[in-house]
Amino acid sequence: MNKKEIKNAITKEVCELVKSMGYEIHDDEGDGTILFVPVDYTTMDDTITWHRSYQETCTLNWASDKIKLDAEAIDAYMKPMIEYYNNQYQPKRATA
Repeated sequence: MNKKEIKNAITKEVCELVKSMGYEIHDDEGDGTILFVPVDYTTMDDTITWHRSYQETCTLNWASDKIKLDAEAIDAYMKPMIEYYNNQYQPKRATA
């Protein structure tokens, strides 16, 4: 797999996970992030941001405890997945 394929596979995995946790996915930020929004949210403060490059979540310091715990659970679940996919990296070899 090349780096782009790996990043896409990781993104697909995290999106499937958060859907199963009851979040909507908003992928219209255009800045390399995906926003995970709980179905029953009342404020944008209670959302989770996934950084495609860093491959980790981010929440606001004042987000609810549930959101923070969900973000930690996502990171914990994804860590071995990310390691697995990153071990699949096979750089292209130069041909002479």
